[in-house]
Amino acid sequence: MADVRRHGSRARSAIFAPLSDVGRAGQVEERLTQAIRSGVLAEGERLPSEPELAAMLGVAVVTVREALVGLRAQGLVTTSRGRAGGTFVAAGAAADEEALAERIGSMSRAELHDRGTQYLLLLAGCAELAAERADPGEAESLRTLLPAVDDPVGVWRHADAELWLSVAALTQSSRTTREVVRLEADFGMIVRIPLSDPDVRARTVAAHERLIDAIEAGDADAARRCARTHLQATLDRVARTQAEVHDRHRMPRSAS
Repeated sequence: MADVRRHGSRARSAIFAPLSDVGRAGQVEERLTQAIRSGVLAEGERLPSEPELAAMLGVAVVTVREALVGLRAQGLVTTSRGRAGGTFVAAGAAADEEALAERIGSMSRAELHDRGTQYLLLLAGCAELAAERADPGEAESLRTLLPAVDDPVGVWRHADAELWLSVAALTQSSRTTREVVRLEADFGMIVRIPLSDPDVRARTVAAHERLIDAIEAGDADAARRCARTHLQATLDRVARTQAEVHDRHRMPRSAS
């Protein structure tokens, strides 16, 4: 299996935290689906064994097994037998370009604006709290997540999700981290559509460096400001992309 970078322990702990008592198989499937779609669990990554997952999540092994059946049916994981076997995140589990275009084209401008507002406010708040609560070493570790400008777009999108999920983990709030995971799974890939542009990737590197500098310095106001400025610019680009998709799919008027 391909080598994959792992999230910090706090982000992963939030994913594998014990569940509530209702509908547990569905909850296990939903949480792991969100983790895969958002990039917490990367393509090719091996999941913990069924007994390990059951112990982490506070559920029975049969519950985990049922959830994994659902994940396999979605094409999100594959399972193999033998010494090197196990359950792995499937190749192509993240959304591709065609799926992204279809998804953004199906949204109204109002829906995109609403989802973008939620995304911006939550992540800007995470940046602020991360600056208040993270120690310098934790903040510095965020730099290891930054990709090179010439890395492939897929690497960039995964790394960007990884960075923001790690910032969320530095809030030291498992509930907040899980909410960011949910939002990333639902909306994060749309936010990263502009990363196909090399100029956007170059600007993103600079924005991420400023954000990490602010978190490392413990400057909560600057961290929030950096996050809001960068994310708003990104959302503006997404809105322009959506307008282009809508224009391409608009049916021509029939001749009268």
